[in-house]
Amino acid sequence: MKVRTLAVVLFLSFVPPASAQTSNFSAKKTPKPVEIAAPAAAHLVGESLVYDVFWMGLHVGFGSLEVREITEVAGRRAYHVIAVAQTNDALSTMYPVRDEIHSYIDAETFHSLEFRKKLSERNYRADERITFDPVSKKGLYESFRNGEKKEVEIPWPVHDLVSAFYWFRLQPAKPGDKIKTRVSSEEKTYDLELDVMRQETKELRGGQVVDTLAVEPKTRLQGILYSRGRAWVHFTSDARRVPVLITLKTPFGPVVGALRPSSATKNSSSAN
Repeated sequence: MKVRTLAVVLFLSFVPPASAQTSNFSAKKTPKPVEIAAPAAAHLVGESLVYDVFWMGLHVGFGSLEVREITEVAGRRAYHVIAVAQTNDALSTMYPVRDEIHSYIDAETFHSLEFRKKLSERNYRADERITFDPVSKKGLYESFRNGEKKEVEIPWPVHDLVSAFYWFRLQPAKPGDKIKTRVSSEEKTYDLELDVMRQETKELRGGQVVDTLAVEPKTRLQGILYSRGRAWVHFTSDARRVPVLITLKTPFGPVVGALRPSSATKNSSSAN
């Protein structure tokens, strides 16, 4: 399963803010740290987060994260999370991208049960799925384009690239913490360390001021984004841990995903 998606840039890879012009956010030093709330015990079905994506200050596309529903996978209740990334109209004339990822997250353990990606990037296409079996500790990979199927060994518990993001939002965290887990990608498993660096006050577009936790994910995942770039994300320090700013430093310049002011949570139902 090739990791070449803009969605990875948006949802698990994060740069120190390039500038207020680039990110449409401004940073302020926190004179007195705000109390960090205990995280929520579960996610809210209906939560929808929409991001504008900038590359070197230019608006290039959009991204979204949605907790669509609670469904069932292999007899277990699971959150169905959808991540979408696409280029805007201007860039699509030269390099059209429309990537869609589906992650099914165990509603009890918050680890991955199934991960599917549908990629459309210029001349590249992919439609793949891996299903994780915690009993046999195997992953069943299949490609819907060429019919390939195979089993891969996995440890348990394990995350996919999206479930790790949501799992972290439910963990107690404060500056100085290093929260560790494992993530499966490219049919291999890698250690993932989430370094909670500091508290920082951010002024969002529209003037809303929020206290955030700046987090740096560290992993040995293969690929240019991981071997040659650094990344950060800012989560609100309230119970929801909303990711308001996702940024990535790459060899090709900074990429920033900024939460839209109109992006809102819809409480369509309880997560339990």
